[in-house]
Amino acid sequence: MPQPDAVEAAAHDTDDPARLDRLKHVARLYGDAVGIIDALRIQGWSENGLTLAQLRLLWALRDEDGLPVGSLAEQLGVNPSTITGHVDRLVRQGLVRREEDSIDRRIVRNYLTEDGRVIVTAVLQIAGTYVVNILKRLDEDELDGLEQSLTALNRVAAEARRERA
Repeated sequence: MPQPDAVEAAAHDTDDPARLDRLKHVARLYGDAVGIIDALRIQGWSENGLTLAQLRLLWALRDEDGLPVGSLAEQLGVNPSTITGHVDRLVRQGLVRREEDSIDRRIVRNYLTEDGRVIVTAVLQIAGTYVVNILKRLDEDELDGLEQSLTALNRVAAEARRERA
């Protein structure tokens, strides 16, 4: 008997073939939507000599500066040893700095440097402008629907992350 594909395995709670087909279709649409700014992201990464993982780490620190490696690993869904290697490279590039926690010296916190902040801001600004120019083409009803859908998607993704932790 053949192994179920990844989508079927993830959709284990549905026995409805039509729903499974719809889930696969929506997953493909989501992938296409994410790909809208991939070219811009790749340009930003390559121009700055960054990998996707490093850029994601910089984004995480932009959102919550001063995170220790364990928190970064949890937030990005990877092993702390993986994050440590990325942080080491970013420190050598002058994009992240490490500091001992002022209360608990066993904790080392990671902060964006000014250069790191400039790179993250520039990449996000280019991508954000591009996406806004695309979204402007939607009418109000389409924009409302997309906003509601993305809000729901982010909510259930956060729930899934909490369950996985």
